[in-house]
Amino acid sequence: MGQLFVSRPVDGQPRRAAVIGAGIAGLSAAIALRRAGWHVIVYEKSQFKNEIGAAITITPNATLVLERLGFDFSEFGGVPNELLLRYDAADLSLLQKDYYGPDSGAEWSRFWSVHRVDLHNGLRKLAIQQKGGIPGPPADVKLGHEITGVDCETGRVDLKDGRREQYDLVVIADGAHSRLIEDFTGKPSTVHRTGRSIYRWLVSMADVNADPVLQKLYADPEGSGKSGFVAWVDKENRILWVSYKCRGGKVLNNAVVHDTQTGEGEEDLWQSPVSREQVLRVLRNFHPSVQKMVSMTAEDGIKAHHLYKREPLASFVRGKTLVMGDAAHVMMPTHAAGASVAIETAATLETLFDFSGLVEKDTWTMDRRLEMFDKLRVPRCNLAMLSSNAGPEWLHVPGVEDEIRKYYSGPLPPAGAMPYSSAFRDVLFKHDEYRAARDCMDKTAKAFAGRDGKETEDK
Repeated sequence: MGQLFVSRPVDGQPRRAAVIGAGIAGLSAAIALRRAGWHVIVYEKSQFKNEIGAAITITPNATLVLERLGFDFSEFGGVPNELLLRYDAADLSLLQKDYYGPDSGAEWSRFWSVHRVDLHNGLRKLAIQQKGGIPGPPADVKLGHEITGVDCETGRVDLKDGRREQYDLVVIADGAHSRLIEDFTGKPSTVHRTGRSIYRWLVSMADVNADPVLQKLYADPEGSGKSGFVAWVDKENRILWVSYKCRGGKVLNNAVVHDTQTGEGEEDLWQSPVSREQVLRVLRNFHPSVQKMVSMTAEDGIKAHHLYKREPLASFVRGKTLVMGDAAHVMMPTHAAGASVAIETAATLETLFDFSGLVEKDTWTMDRRLEMFDKLRVPRCNLAMLSSNAGPEWLHVPGVEDEIRKYYSGPLPPAGAMPYSSAFRDVLFKHDEYRAARDCMDKTAKAFAGRDGKETEDK
């Protein structure tokens, strides 16, 4: 095993962690490690001068974590997401209706919809905030600092300007197109296009509600006043259009998953523009009233990016380095799981790497903690990734369950369970990672104590 992990390093200073990437995953990791007492340096190659993006869904497993980290959804325009209405694209007949608000049996957290930029700004505030009762030293977020390489075994990071820095822990969280994943795996990245892309645009809910047909579609048929996902399905052309509110309910986010079309750009960027005419050609089988929302945005307001997949990783740990977020598990947006699973990982970090209560005789090593990180995160993350990448019919797709079982041995919903149904939510979203991590530590401690009746010290 590795060097003894005790409450205070020899020099009396907090342990140092490098987080590579200042997106949702990286900032969540920085906040969690900060709360655990680490001094965190976040490296981000961009300057965040023109932040971009659209809305994002936060599922209960991640809401639990964000609330514990101190994120206030109401402060950043979050909208409770409590209802799914799925319609036929052509005739607007109702195909599915599901409620999943706190009064529908949820034990704790709720679904939220929030603009991605607002979420990012809130996380950054929590990472660097000097006052306000946030535990641990503020993270040092270094913009315009590109990391060109990582020695995963030793914890050394190489900067583009030629400097090299040494850390007790390195977290690779630089996204789906990570340039460092090859340093981690020792082989070329397996990320590849899926042949599917997504259009995204925002419109005013005032404009939507001004149309009587659209207003009715966005109203709960039972008059509850709840809001959430409103979606249309064109099965013949494999198109799923999902919409939901953000920014206090004033803005509607639209996302259309479809087969990649010619002329949608060659880069996986939010800002790759597409014309209204191209989008309407893809949506030609949709009801005319729904098509109106395409023209409610500015002409240059519709963006496209390609969707990617990556082969599952059997381990998220190497030496003093771990990988998380899209760098570890690239997934389709089918189940709104990508960002939420990354945020969930922050709970693992805070729980496993908090050494504030330890004393000199404690024998928890970094190696042992990293082993527990792998034990906790590989099953959960690969379950979410493989199920999302298989699409809405995931357990009906040949080979998907067998692939999931290579990493995950827990319960699965029945094969016919619809996305966001109760059985589906119980598996993917009704999860407390803080509890899981504490249980893992307790079981590990008992296992080591059982070897000779006490915790044995690693040499």
